Amino acid sequence: MATVNKSGTMAFSSRSGVMMKTNTGFSGTKSSEAGAVPTTSVQKNEGSSAIEFWGDDNLFPQNVRKEVEKNTILPTVLQRRAEFWYGGGIVYGTLEGYDAKNNEIFRRAQPGQFPDVDLFYQRSKINRYAFEGFMDLSWWANTFPELILSRDRKKINKITIQEAPYCRYSKADKSTGAFKYVYVNANWGDGGKHDDEYATPVPVLDPYADPVEDLQSRTDSFKYIYPVSIPSPEKNAYQLASWNSIRRSGWLEVAQAIPEFKKALFKNQLTIKYVVEVHSSYWLWKYKDWETKTDDERRKIISDELDEFDKVMAGTEGAGKSIMTTTITVDGETIAAFKVTAIDDKLKTGLYIEDSQEASSHIFTALGLAPTLMGISPGKGMGAGSGSDARVAFNNFISTSKFQQDLILEPLHLVRDYNGWDPNLVFRIQNPLIMTLDAGQPVQQETK
Repeated sequence: MATVNKSGTMAFSSRSGVMMKTNTGFSGTKSSEAGAVPTTSVQKNEGSSAIEFWGDDNLFPQNVRKEVEKNTILPTVLQRRAEFWYGGGIVYGTLEGYDAKNNEIFRRAQPGQFPDVDLFYQRSKINRYAFEGFMDLSWWANTFPELILSRDRKKINKITIQEAPYCRYSKADKSTGAFKYVYVNANWGDGGKHDDEYATPVPVLDPYADPVEDLQSRTDSFKYIYPVSIPSPEKNAYQLASWNSIRRSGWLEVAQAIPEFKKALFKNQLTIKYVVEVHSSYWLWKYKDWETKTDDERRKIISDELDEFDKVMAGTEGAGKSIMTTTITVDGETIAAFKVTAIDDKLKTGLYIEDSQEASSHIFTALGLAPTLMGISPGKGMGAGSGSDARVAFNNFISTSKFQQDLILEPLHLVRDYNGWDPNLVFRIQNPLIMTLDAGQPVQQETK
């Protein structure tokens, strides 16, 4: 008995083990099917390389990571965005309609209600899949989920995430714009290539086609990449994270130059606090035989004089002490033997604090995250805002993050359809919404 897929494009005989590609379809379904494939634009990518370069030197993510690691704000805020998107993690259940306000009526599944889904969760370590995916979206606007099929190809056995900086597309097909493979190699930054011993080619599923039907018809692998990304203008392969503007604008360099400058200032300025100028006649006035002393004797005298100043000027023990200045008469003129000048401490005046604040403001704006959500605003004011500010900022951020969350859930719905699970089964992110204290409870869980 042969098994034929829904569209009639593939047939399989379990008796002979023959898979047939019909190159046709059921005539009864043609009228409702698309009359053409969607238009795909193909960007010119000349050269001998078999891969789509990520950046001019193919090391865009590696270069960005090195720059970002020098900044005190970006790494933590990029992670915090991923944490906010992740919320309470991925849950699943059934969609049972809509309430009077047109909100979904979502009923979370009970343990054991869907044993196949529970097993898939355990195999896939869904919490890790979700957080790693959100981290990639936050950093790169690209993430590369990998679907692993069972040996009989009837089920998707598990899902995982490949590190985005390790992934490179094969060169796009000039006629379709499709990418046949993603090459996974952890050594691009060390001269890695798509065909070296450390690279693994993984076939790609087209998210804009019918990935379930595509997967059902393919036999070329037991694992496939289902790429997910946040769209950006004029980017066909690797999308560009919007926060990258902070690098192009130069504000990231400004933010990083300030601590480097202040570090040098600390290193060089704190060693000298006072300059003591001694009139040359002082030595002749105090030491009558100065002219006859050797250089070593004079050096010893100068060192002893400086020690006396240190006893008065150095450390907290010198605070509040008085300095007695000596005057001497030279050619009938009274002059000061010593002139003590304090070196101006630019650090105490908050040098470049305003520039630091402005650079930090640009970074948070580029990331789309209110500084109050980090608990403190860098700069001279060091204010964190009110609790109400943080609550409103958090709820606003979550309410505008549905697309990013849907992107991470998208491959899971593909798994549902391929595995033949209940079509009413849906995956959602459990989002905590911070409520006002007089609302009866501080945190309310909401699924999206």
